[in-house]
Amino acid sequence: MSTRRDFGFDKAKAASGWFDSFMHVVFPERCLLCRAVLSSGNRRPLCTSCAKTFAPAGYICPVCEIILTGLGPCSCRAELPFLKSLFALSYYGDKWRFLLHNLKYYNRRSLARPLGRWLGLEIINSKIFRPDLIVPVPLHRRREKERGFNQSDLIANHTARAFRIRCQPLLKKTVDTVSQTTLSRRERFENIRGAFNCTVPSLQGKTVLLIDDIYSTGSTLNEAAKALHFSGAEVHGAVIAYNPSIK
Repeated sequence: MSTRRDFGFDKAKAASGWFDSFMHVVFPERCLLCRAVLSSGNRRPLCTSCAKTFAPAGYICPVCEIILTGLGPCSCRAELPFLKSLFALSYYGDKWRFLLHNLKYYNRRSLARPLGRWLGLEIINSKIFRPDLIVPVPLHRRREKERGFNQSDLIANHTARAFRIRCQPLLKKTVDTVSQTTLSRRERFENIRGAFNCTVPSLQGKTVLLIDDIYSTGSTLNEAAKALHFSGAEVHGAVIAYNPSIK
């Protein structure tokens, strides 16, 4: 073990902690849902009042979509060909819909930092897996040009910082599909089929955390996971919100 390397890491960690404290004084972090100023020790970016109403989702079976309470496989015993696990911060209720719409459609990019960091810390605390790299679900280049950014990419970059690993855009959306929002469950799976390609020939032996903003039918996340799976990766999915209403 290198003493010099450890000392350098400790110095960097101390500097980072000082900088975070300074930034909290100048730009205090606020509750994601009500915008109240938070204390610097909050693990979750929610005030005490909003934390009481927060409904965490946690790990969800990607096949039958029940919430998993243990660390073992789902009782449905179905094969999981593309997504090995799925984690969601919360359910897609009114407050979370408003929050994610602000990020996605009203250019509130600053929301990606607390959301991505929180997502990463929850997965780290679960100790179920440790990814080698983090990959965002991409937008088609035309859609990203229109919006100016990809919200999943922004979230994924801050999730990667929580893990202290790299976020790598290894997927490309090659088909300019119509919006999924107006489609039925069956139509969503047909609409997104074959839309993603992996940009590297092999990810053999790598554990990948695939990031998106919302999981509804799972059509997008599963199709993106398929491309990574066929490159040899073990793929886990993570999203900010789970919307079980579309069946």
